[in-house]
Amino acid sequence: MSTRTWHSELARFRQLSQLEQLAWLSQMIHLISMFARGTYEAGTDGVLQPNELRRFNELIHRIATFTKKIVRGDSEGMPDSDLFEMIERELSDLGVQYEEVLKRLP
Repeated sequence: MSTRTWHSELARFRQLSQLEQLAWLSQMIHLISMFARGTYEAGTDGVLQPNELRRFNELIHRIATFTKKIVRGDSEGMPDSDLFEMIERELSDLGVQYEEVLKRLP
């Protein structure tokens, strides 16, 4: 089995059906929300890393917007290659290992 990379994942994503792409994006949003929990202060309503939480939130927003684009069959907006580059860059900057993400995607 070959190692998954963001580049190979983009190629695979493009081959998925619309429904499979939506499942992939939904899982990505879910995973990012789980990683964002690491910014919270355990057992309280406090946030230890507000800047990082904001970046996670913005990434979720961008992926959700891209999801709407697929549902509508819209060709306008962010290209998938830009979305994947942004996901890779932001998660890396936030200290999330890409292997941990890719192995959990459908």
